[in-house]
This record gives sequence, C-alpha cells and structure tokens, in this order.
Amino acid sequence: MSKVSRPANLLLRLIERPLESVEAAQVVGGQRALDRWLASTSMASREADVISLAIDPGQARAAADSLRRTSAERRQLTLLRLLAAGGMEEAAARRSSGARKQDVDVLETQGYLRRLVASEPTERSDAVAPPPLSAAQTEAVGAIVSGLDAVGGETFMLHGVTGCGKTEVYLEATRRALDSGGGVIVLVPEISLAPQTIARFEARFPGQVAVRHSRLSRRESREQWRQVYAGEKRILIGARSALFGPVRDLALVIIDEEHEWTYKQQDPQPRYHATAVATEMSRSWSVTSVLGSATPDLVSMAAARSRSGRLLMLRDRVQSGAQAPIVIPQPIVDVVDMREELAAGVRSVFSRLLDQAISQALEREEQILLFLNRRGMSALVCRACGEAVECGRCSIAMTLHRPGPYLQCHECGERQAIPRLCPACSDDRLGAMSFGTAQLEAEVRRRWGDVPITRWDRDTTAASGSHEALLRDFAGGRSRVLIGTQMIAKGLDLPRVTVAGVVNADLSLRESDFRAAERTFQLISQVAGRAGRGALGGRVIVQTYSPDHYAIAAAAAHDYDAFYGPEMRLRSELDYPPFGRLARLTVSRSARAEADAEAERVLRELRQLRSRTVGQVADVIGPAPAYPARRRGQWRRQLLLKGDDPGSLLSQLELGRGWSIDVDPVG
Repeated sequence: MSKVSRPANLLLRLIERPLESVEAAQVVGGQRALDRWLASTSMASREADVISLAIDPGQARAAADSLRRTSAERRQLTLLRLLAAGGMEEAAARRSSGARKQDVDVLETQGYLRRLVASEPTERSDAVAPPPLSAAQTEAVGAIVSGLDAVGGETFMLHGVTGCGKTEVYLEATRRALDSGGGVIVLVPEISLAPQTIARFEARFPGQVAVRHSRLSRRESREQWRQVYAGEKRILIGARSALFGPVRDLALVIIDEEHEWTYKQQDPQPRYHATAVATEMSRSWSVTSVLGSATPDLVSMAAARSRSGRLLMLRDRVQSGAQAPIVIPQPIVDVVDMREELAAGVRSVFSRLLDQAISQALEREEQILLFLNRRGMSALVCRACGEAVECGRCSIAMTLHRPGPYLQCHECGERQAIPRLCPACSDDRLGAMSFGTAQLEAEVRRRWGDVPITRWDRDTTAASGSHEALLRDFAGGRSRVLIGTQMIAKGLDLPRVTVAGVVNADLSLRESDFRAAERTFQLISQVAGRAGRGALGGRVIVQTYSPDHYAIAAAAAHDYDAFYGPEMRLRSELDYPPFGRLARLTVSRSARAEADAEAERVLRELRQLRSRTVGQVADVIGPAPAYPARRRGQWRRQLLLKGDDPGSLLSQLELGRGWSIDVDPVG
C-alpha cells in the first residue's frame, strides 16, 4: 500500500473539523496546490477562507481510502473485482476495467490471475430464439412496424409498468427494422445500464451490436465508429451521444427510460435533449422513434396523448413462458409514516416494518435493495407534519445553507432566517434532511453484522469497469444487500431481490425544483420495479414524513394517472412545462460580488426588454445561486425566464463573457 496522498490526508483532517485556508494549504503542499484541488473536486468547498467537506464523512473516508492507492493499484483492483465473477477475454476485461497490459502482467507475475490461450478462434454464437409475445406486446410491435413502413417518421410513447416486457418489444421492433434493411440506435440513460442491454441485444443479434460511451478508450471508440460507418454493425447502443452515430440507413431510434434527466446534455455545450433530437429526426429523416418508460416524463406524455394512436400501453407485469408470457402481480407497497415511528420512540433509520422485512429476507437467503436519493441539497422539514419550509413566491422547498445557517430559494433567490417553528403546524421539530449511502451502509452493518453488502454510488463506481463488477457481484449472489442512489433505480433486472426499501422518500420530494414531485413518483415507482421480478415475489417499503402526498400515494398504488392529474393541474396554475417554457441564464465569475453585480445588470436589461415587448412572453425570476453555487473556483448566479415565449426576450439580449443559456433546463 502506497503512502497516504496529500489530498487523502486533507480529507481525513476535514472529517475532524473545517480548516482555515492557510492550514489546509500546508497539508496539500501550498496555496496553488489547494486551489487546483478545490477546482477539480466536489468533495470540499471554500467559504470565507474556510475549507469544509461537501460530502458526508463516510464518503470522505471512502475517497481517502481510494486516494491512498496509486492509479495502477486502483486499475488492478478494479480488474480483480471484475474477474471475481468469472473469466473473460483479456481485451474485454481490460476494456471494462480500464486496466492496461502491464497491469495484467503484474497481476499474473504476482499470481493473482493466469492467462489461458484459446486453442481455436472464438466463433460467433447462434442467436437466442425470441420468446412468444403477449397480445399487448404484439399490438405495440405492430404499431411501431407501421411507423417503419410509413413515408414520414413517427414518434411513439411505449408506456408500461415495470417488468412489463418493454425490452422484448424493442428487440422485435429491431428485428423488423433490420429485416427491412434499416439500422437501429438504442439509447440507455446510464453507462451502468449498458452491459445488461448490450448482452440482451447481442444474444438476439450476434455480431451486429456496436457500443458507444465515454468509458471506451479512444482506439476502441474509433473502431466501433468505423464498424458502424462501414455497415459492419447495424445496431448502436450507448448513452445520449450515440444518437449522433453514423448508422447506415437509420430506421429506428429507441430511447429506454426516456424520463431520465441524463438524456439532457447540459455541460459542456452543445446543450440538447436526446428525446427532442430524436423527435426532430423522426420529422426530418423519416425515422421512427420509440420512447419507453414505466414513468414517462410529463412533457413527453402530454405530447403523446395529444397525438392519436401514438401512445402504446403495456399494463401487465410479465415473465417469459413457453407458450405465452405469464402475468405476475405487482409487488406489495407499504408506506410507513415516519412521524409515527418517531412518536413510538424509534430512532433508527429503519422503521420497524423495514427492519423486520430485511431480517426475514436475510433468513430466507434472499436479496435486499436499499435506495437513498441524495443530490446534495438539504431542505428543512418538520418531523411533526412532514412539511418542508417553502418559498412563498415559488412553492418549492427552500435550501438550507451553512455556514449561517439560513434558507434560500434556488429558483428566485429569496433568503430568510431559520424559523423557530414550523410555518405549517407551529411545531418546533424542524430538522435538515441529510443522509448518505456510506452512513446507510454503516447502519446495516451495525444492525445485521457482517452481511455481504454492495454499495453502488458515485464514489464506488468512479473507476472504469466498476459498474459491471458491482452488478456481477450482486446479480451473482455474492452480496445480499445492494445500497445505492439513483443508479440502482434504473432498469436493472434483479430477480433475486424480494425486498426494496426507499429509506427516505422526502429527500427527493423536498428538492428545490418544480419537478420534485415528479422525480419522487418516478424514483419510488422505479425502485418498486426492482422487487419481485422473479418467482419469489416482492415487497416494497417506502419511509416518509409525507405519506399523504399524491406523488407517494400514486407510486404506492402503481397508478400513473393518479399522479399525472394533480401534477398537471398544479403545473397549469404555475405555468410550468408543458404549459410554459423555461430558459435558464447562468453567469460565472471568480469573485462573488462580480457574479452578483453582473446578474443584477442582466436582470435590469431583461426587465426593460420585457416592458417593450408586446404580450406576456415570459416572467423574469431571480437572480439566485446556481447549483452548485461555486464550481471550479467560479461563483455562479442564475436567472430564469418562464412563460410562453422566452426566446423572444433571448433573441434581443446580448450577453457578455461567462454567461450560458440553457433552454428547457433539467435539474
């Protein structure tokens, strides 16, 4: 084990207490080294010459432990974790883990692995025969095929409950597109989902699948690109940038989990949304697009409902059968009121019901998934009534800032002191909603001892290939509990999971974003979809201080329409999408005062333009701190335009350096 690096040493010191900038600089080797490190990391931040952690202590310890190793040691460890699930070709193992040839040589010399020479070249495997489709799946495929045959392009929304067999529809539609001489692009929202998707398409269409994502080396990316361009491979699978791949005779674009915010490219430029680009491709190039989701984005769903025949429904959860798909029940969802747990004296992060369900699943040697949605912002929530302190102007939760402390709206910039009593019920039990995956892992170990745990979050998946290694580890049964953030809610097929716990639904519900209720509904629904996908059945337990909120109640009932109706009425009243459009203007400056002054200058100019423009084209909201308020040493402030036509103001506005414009922002 190599010597503790200076950044690791600083992280360990910051766990104990915040440090003055001068003291922190001494730890890392000087002020320049400190500035460089702060500009390159999101693990710590500087406020008024005080350096403090921006992550929880458990995450900081994990990061420091990783930094103790050399880059070669980290690559080798990732490779060994990957190979623990079974042998694989050296090229594939190196590609998935990010390891180099010399890393394999070192591990072979040390006796950790051995190379085997294949006696004969590997032959292309035979295609796996497709299972029979249900009537609903057959109807959906038929509609998509009619779009492929049409002169103009079509865009379909494939809306089905989790586990309804959307992938089989994708595969059959792909076969029809290939049979007609067309090419296919398949988008997934996260690199972590690519291995499962690639495996299923490769099994059905051997030798026809190319891959594109940011974890490929330059050489690998060029070779995949060449094969697609030459027509050697006619299916391209990847994250959002795969949409621009040179697929020959493109006929079909599939966007799986279309509701995910990761389909929006925000930084760096160009800023675009893959769904919007695919829809435009359908119009311009006669390409058929399929947007699939169990919890469609409200804007996408509103558009689909406005076009007759373009909404395809899969209402039943199914398993493949010999003659026809077998309908299986949705998992039971229990909503636990954490206010009652608190009143009963429960101080654990686990309610009595979730504690019991985990214990019973472990006794039966089944698997458990524990989900924690944590994006880094903290709201102030009343433990008595479950309400968050909201902005009076924007109807969204205000964000707790430290040092101070104070509350600020990240939409309009309104700031207020911490109230002593809850504005909703006058109780004094106000507290911050803040909890991390490392802390959750520690709680599981404290309660259930040495049970094997897989933690899947940004820290544990930083290395190349770690997604695949962690998924193999859990899917292979070597781990019993999977703990993670949003990544574990996205489309993973885990048939051994019988219990899924949403540890604190309020973390997403109280985000400072008008989409907070939509994201909460989507996350709970998607997490629920990971449980009970096999023959063992499943149970989902949602812990919340707001059990009566329509987003939580609708997700527990597996009822999309019960969420869609109330949320659309609220959006209509507040002129949020799809009833109005948004444009976010963000300025970055090295000094906070300069960022504030520049934001105020543009605010004045926008108000003048608005006063001279005919009609109510857009309201101007802000300025407010952007999220995060400081990035790479730059202070950031934002203005929001909201209304029917923000573009009419933007077209008249001249912005100087350091400004960025994001139309239809996400997050």
